[in-house]
Amino acid sequence: MQQVTDTDKRYSLEEYIKLDETGMLRHEFYDGKLFAMPGETLLHNEICIRLLMVLTTILKPAGWKSYIESVKVKIENEDIYVYPDIVVMKPGEETANKSYIINKPVLIAEILSDSTRKYDSTDKFIQYQKISSLRYYLLVEPEKHVVIFYEKDEAGEWSGKTFTEMNEVIALPFFDAQLTLADIYL
Repeated sequence: MQQVTDTDKRYSLEEYIKLDETGMLRHEFYDGKLFAMPGETLLHNEICIRLLMVLTTILKPAGWKSYIESVKVKIENEDIYVYPDIVVMKPGEETANKSYIINKPVLIAEILSDSTRKYDSTDKFIQYQKISSLRYYLLVEPEKHVVIFYEKDEAGEWSGKTFTEMNEVIALPFFDAQLTLADIYL
């Protein structure tokens, strides 16, 4: 992640929201510091769209909402706001008066890139684990068929599994749903 040019300036939450509402760039917010979001490749965008479409298809009938890239997630009990690539939530869980900030995501997916791989798989995941409503975290490799899937159990413990075969099933029991790598990559 690249911090914005004025490294000494600390922004208030209100300044951050206004800047992000009116600016051309998206920024993540970490305790008063802004970090510019990098641009994405065509492949990254294609995988985001495929994953969004499959999640919407399997989860919308049960009332879940799926969003892509331009909504923020607030980290619970922190002054941290981030932009996931994909987020799934129940309707009505956005922040009051800010219909683009989600408080209680249930699934988050990040499409990895050379510039975000370490950040998404470590720093961002550490923050996501603070969200009590979050049940699933997917890390999707765009260049090869690899999905790293994290699931939180009833005791609040996270476990991970790597999927590499196109016919492997990623079970999402909280949603009573599943998807395969073929759903994401084909």
